Amino acid sequence: MGILILAIIMAFVATAMINYSGYMQKRELDKLPLIGSQRPLETLRTFLSCKPWLEAQGLQLAGTFIKGIAVGLAPLSIVQPINTSGIALLAVLAITKLKEKPTLYDWLGIGTIVVGLFMLGRSLVGAPTRRFSYNQVVLWFFVIFFFAAASLALYRGLTQRHQRAANLIALANGVLIGLTAVLVKLAWNDFGSRFWTRGFRHAISSPFIWLVFFLPFVTLVFDQIAMQRGKAVVVVPITTGMSNLIPIIIGIVAMHEPLPKSAGMLLLRLASFVAIIGGSMILSLRRDEGETAVTATRIA
Repeated sequence: MGILILAIIMAFVATAMINYSGYMQKRELDKLPLIGSQRPLETLRTFLSCKPWLEAQGLQLAGTFIKGIAVGLAPLSIVQPINTSGIALLAVLAITKLKEKPTLYDWLGIGTIVVGLFMLGRSLVGAPTRRFSYNQVVLWFFVIFFFAAASLALYRGLTQRHQRAANLIALANGVLIGLTAVLVKLAWNDFGSRFWTRGFRHAISSPFIWLVFFLPFVTLVFDQIAMQRGKAVVVVPITTGMSNLIPIIIGIVAMHEPLPKSAGMLLLRLASFVAIIGGSMILSLRRDEGETAVTATRIA
């Protein structure tokens, strides 16, 4: 239970860092050139010369590292909802710092997330633990299916110019980030197995480890594109919601992660998933006509 509590604390710290980084990135992205509007090397040079943007990336990298440790210590179906809850912090920052006018959707989404966190915390009391294992057929079916869905959404988002394009990119990126979390869990298990049987040199040759290092750079680019073309309080909840829904599904169905034994606690746990992820999606429903017009102009 002590390890689980440590993982929960680390998950809260990580999501606070990642979402504060999201606020910092959005603040700077409005000043940086639109990705795809000029030659790649010129865009890269401009981004790398922006110190606040680099600081945001460093903060996100640190938060992602802490989250990776939390994922290794606790079930995905526990860590991921906590990670989703950080979107409430971003919403508050967007309202107070970025001067994005709050709507009923904002307050309803934030409140729903807070209620979901309380339900999740209560459902963890007396929850059983189980050694990590997974069904390979079910796991890879989900991985391939979600990857194909993300590819389709990403293609439509990058090739179409309508106002929902940023949302499609955010959705696809969220799926890819969610799959990365699943790979992190597999990497921890594979690294440990290789390390104890054949040593460190064999352990670092695990393909999961290299995928975990590669995918964040890909998702970083798509994340910047989505935030440049959309509103932070819209695209980030979509990304966050999907990035946490995917690992929860795979964790419970394919990785046999333990759920509360009593019917009441089980319903409370499931309700917490719905509330936390649903709250993030409620936040994504808000729209601002002025922002839509600006975004459409920038994309055109």
